[in-house]
Amino acid sequence: MAKYFIDALGEMCPVPNIKIREKLKDLEVGDAIILKTDHSCASISIRNEMRRKGYKTAVQEIDTGIWQVTVRRVK
Repeated sequence: MAKYFIDALGEMCPVPNIKIREKLKDLEVGDAIILKTDHSCASISIRNEMRRKGYKTAVQEIDTGIWQVTVRRVK
């Protein structure tokens, strides 16, 4: 199970979403993408989009104004 890390600090929508979509092509079942962002709207939109596409997602505020979005391929 691979983990891919994306640093999207300072990047506004839709850049974090685009980076996640590009990395999805590399995911196998069990793999995860971990994205760090300081744009709260990006964390919400990524979570909603990935859930609609069938990926398991989790969002955690790891510091004040910094979110970690984890997207995992489950099928």
